[in-house]
Amino acid sequence: KLDDTTCRFGTDGHPIPEGVSLLNPAICSTILCNYSKLKQDSFDCFEGDLYYLMESFDNISAAALKNYPMYERIVECKIDGLQNIQIQEILQTEFGIKHSLEYISSLWRKKIPKLIASAAEDQYLNQYYLNEEYGVYKKCSRCGQIKLAHNKYFSKNKTSKDSFYSICKECRNAKK
Repeated sequence: KLDDTTCRFGTDGHPIPEGVSLLNPAICSTILCNYSKLKQDSFDCFEGDLYYLMESFDNISAAALKNYPMYERIVECKIDGLQNIQIQEILQTEFGIKHSLEYISSLWRKKIPKLIASAAEDQYLNQYYLNEEYGVYKKCSRCGQIKLAHNKYFSKNKTSKDSFYSICKECRNAKK
């Protein structure tokens, strides 16, 4: 089953996937670019790995893009086979934004797959530190969310007891 990704951890604490993994932005990009064919090939093949890969991809993609309606729309348009020029017109009509064709292509090939892979990493880290190894969680002093005390969510701070700042990276970046 492809959901059970085998990983080792890098020195920065981030998982390094082995094989086909949604933690890898290149894999996510390949799936996006071949989505229609992969979805068709996996249809009704409940015993096949491809079915479960596509199911996981759909769930993680939905979670990753839920706060980015423009990116969701780009994905819908690309999967429907629209060209960047057509997508450019749709974005201008629906969002009042005119992005260059190159920027739309960059979002499709780089930014969106990275967001999906990041959401997969979030899911993997939470699963790992809840089920495999005891993880420490802390509350951000600004937003109040409880997050894994990990380099992905909190910046390092050598003077702190737990080696992390009390404000999560998301809040620290929003302040800027």
